Amino acid sequence: MKQVSGLLLLLLNCEKSEKTKKQKYILLKFNNEFKTALAQLPSKEKDKLLWRLIKRDELLARRLEFELLAPYDAIDKRNELAELIQDKIFSFVGRRERLSAILSQIRYLSGDISRHVYITKDKVGEISLNLVLLQVAMQLLSNTSYLFGGKNTQKYVVYMLNKLYRTCMLVNKLHVDYHIELEDDANKLGEIMQANSDLMKYVKHHKFNVDWLIDFDIPDDLDKIYKAIKKQELLK
Repeated sequence: MKQVSGLLLLLLNCEKSEKTKKQKYILLKFNNEFKTALAQLPSKEKDKLLWRLIKRDELLARRLEFELLAPYDAIDKRNELAELIQDKIFSFVGRRERLSAILSQIRYLSGDISRHVYITKDKVGEISLNLVLLQVAMQLLSNTSYLFGGKNTQKYVVYMLNKLYRTCMLVNKLHVDYHIELEDDANKLGEIMQANSDLMKYVKHHKFNVDWLIDFDIPDDLDKIYKAIKKQELLK
């Protein structure tokens, strides 16, 4: 009985924003009287309400499925998604896709990462998957057909650097015991970036220090550094 009431509150607490097509949720607050009344509903009524809410939102349904049944392991799903990201982005190389088209696909892959994290609460995976995405996305820029003076290249790099800053800030929010799981991917990303002299000009201009990745030593005040950079009209 309590479990069903808890699931109903979880569903009721998450409401899609009508102002955007993205999967954005608004946290709703309910008073204790409502929670008590919900708990006292007959089981049959609770079941009807639960099914009605689940049918409205596939993403919430998947989260409940994971929490109740654990149909797959979060780490296995993380590894599967990492492989998908690598295959998807590297497939663009042979087709010589424009960076604008690749960036569009990368946005979709970022959405897949967010979906994975929402369903599984895999906070380590959120960082490691973004590091993998950044690795292959940055590696694409070693292709000489992408001229660094071009508008599309600038837009692509700025998107990646914003993602890089935000990913590094997530590292600081994670317990230090988990950092060892991320160090290799961070080092690899730093080496990929360092090997591209044209890319490094952009990186330095936007105040990112690649040694933070190579030494895996993210500044504690990176959030303040990032805000200061944004105020300087960089990363836009």
